Amino acid sequence: TELARTVADVIEHKEAHFKPVYELDMSLKEKIEAVAKKIYGADGVNFDSAALKNIEKLEALGFGKLSV
Repeated sequence: TELARTVADVIEHKEAHFKPVYELDMSLKEKIEAVAKKIYGADGVNFDSAALKNIEKLEALGFGKLSV
């Protein structure tokens, strides 16, 4: 329980330095690429035709501005 108290104290009193990896107005493809590059260290992302079609469908349905 001492560890839990310490963690809770740090969470409550530590200043957060959160910075988003991408802007919400980016396309889904751009968001996926940003996560792959900035979080996982990828050189890039290769999308097959099925993935690109699904991304297009999601954006057409209005889901393009959501987080990934």
